[in-house]
Amino acid sequence: MNKLFKYTAIAALLAAPAAYADTPTTKGGLTIKSDDGRFEASVGGRIHFDGALLNADSKQIAAGNENSGFYFRRVFITLKGKAYGWSYQIDEDISGNGTVGAGFNDVWLAKSFGDNTVYMGQKKPWRSLDEIASNNDLVFMERNALSANGLFGTRDFTNGVYYKYASNGLWVGASGYSQTKVGKGNTEGAGGNARVAYSLPIAGEGSILHVGASYSLDQIDNGSNPGFGLPTAGYTTAYSKSGVSTLNVFSFPAAVKNARASTTTVEALGIVGPVFLQGEYGTAKFTDKTPGTNPSNTVNAFSFTASWVVFGGARTYKSGDATYGAVKVNGVDGAVEVAARYDNVKNKDTDAKISAVTLGANYYVNPNVRFMLDYSFADAEKTAGLVSGVTESKPKALMARAQIAF
Repeated sequence: MNKLFKYTAIAALLAAPAAYADTPTTKGGLTIKSDDGRFEASVGGRIHFDGALLNADSKQIAAGNENSGFYFRRVFITLKGKAYGWSYQIDEDISGNGTVGAGFNDVWLAKSFGDNTVYMGQKKPWRSLDEIASNNDLVFMERNALSANGLFGTRDFTNGVYYKYASNGLWVGASGYSQTKVGKGNTEGAGGNARVAYSLPIAGEGSILHVGASYSLDQIDNGSNPGFGLPTAGYTTAYSKSGVSTLNVFSFPAAVKNARASTTTVEALGIVGPVFLQGEYGTAKFTDKTPGTNPSNTVNAFSFTASWVVFGGARTYKSGDATYGAVKVNGVDGAVEVAARYDNVKNKDTDAKISAVTLGANYYVNPNVRFMLDYSFADAEKTAGLVSGVTESKPKALMARAQIAF
């Protein structure tokens, strides 16, 4: 970590004179710009410090090892900038907590052509609202069931080429990628994704209505690495991220080497003053494409979220990514947001299902600092991660976070 800070500082100091940068700013982090506008570099970051009190239910395999306690969920260093009209970003999670995906996240270079942008490197494909939203802006500590926590299990960042168009409320994106993530190993198999969304202002300043849909096709040929990175579907919250067994309604056998997941989602979002509403639905078909075997499972999932900013302020909308942003804090007293969410994931072929209710409260001290408190309870039936012979479990979790982002 010390080396990263050291080299970042040296690079910034060396680059500044070469680019004739004499206009430093501190809005949203440390930024250096050249007078001619051709060069720009910034250093930012985020710290998410979590605590969890887990009641895994004795019917779960790992219930004797619940791992309640405190841990760093994320510690990001973000380097980004521009050079001769090209943009770049590097997100490195230095928390060292491998169970929650520490390592490189967004790592890309990009070029914009008017309202069109092409990214090359590591990003998330254009999927659901919650999956695209920044973890700094999420309503709850964990993403919903229409994300890599649920229907897109084990699939978040990929390596490839990503395109988006955003103008006058219309947003269109497409991506082609391989099932690879820096520092996490490789699997063979290409994937593709497309998403379209439209938003329009409605009554009231800052109020907006958004609708959208996406399609993803993920193919994974594990070759000599069976069991690595195979698609799953379920609902993963602190129940499993802190050591408790994962709850899945579908997972491929480890020996499968040619897996395919075809997923369609639809989404809607509304922001009306202090009220935020979000609904998403998706269906995924999981197929073993190995010659001679074609078993398949279909999994459906839906999620509904409602929140209310109590004392001034409202959630924002990010038109560039066609998803929601954080609460905009008005005044020196910050803002308080209360929220509720219902998630449901069901395997139509096995009747395995998970339903979960999450209640949360967020206190926004200022635009950079937030405190979160979530309580989640689930009902899992016929899922993986249960004691042999047991068909139902009802885990609970009380989760808290202290967050700063700059």
